[in-house]
Amino acid sequence: MGNPAQTLLALFVFLLASITVFPFGKTGSSIYYTSVSFFMAALFLSSYGKGFAKGLSYLRLNPRRKDLPGLFLWGIAALAVSISVTAAATVALYFLGYLDAGLVGEKIASLPALALVLAFTIAPVGEEALFRGYLFRKISDKSSSWILGALLSSAFFASLHLLYGSVAEIIVAFLIALVFCAFTQKTGSLIPAIIAHSTFNFLSIVSTVFL
Repeated sequence: MGNPAQTLLALFVFLLASITVFPFGKTGSSIYYTSVSFFMAALFLSSYGKGFAKGLSYLRLNPRRKDLPGLFLWGIAALAVSISVTAAATVALYFLGYLDAGLVGEKIASLPALALVLAFTIAPVGEEALFRGYLFRKISDKSSSWILGALLSSAFFASLHLLYGSVAEIIVAFLIALVFCAFTQKTGSLIPAIIAHSTFNFLSIVSTVFL
């Protein structure tokens, strides 16, 4: 993992900068620290005994430069599928009487600007690294079934959304997570899922706050 002293110094500087910019107790800081914790946990678990380079490779976060344009297009495709799945689920939940997405909208609208920015920048990276980068791959490898890996990791991801108190949010989060798993499996990279996740969150925030 490189020189231990350099690694510790880098971590110290990073933590100092984080505390300076995002002091504990400040509204929005919890999103930052949760996201960073997710990413660091995924990187540590995938790098342990191997080194950070192999850890990033395990998380599928080491794309070749020449592959980036194609991965970007895959990200747009993943976004389109995610939006379609969300629309279909919304219609189904409406007719079933479980469309309580207004609860989520109220929570989003109450967040400060900084928290909203973090929700579509840092948060998607941390969540994708842990749930699609590490957990999805780990379960898939252990079970020899990427479908089982997708189902279980998506269930864990959806459980994070219990705090919203919305049935619709949990179901949609699970379905979108399945989409991200499928595109990660198809492309062998986490980049499309990050692009789709970040853009989806951005569009959700804009539609909730400004429309």
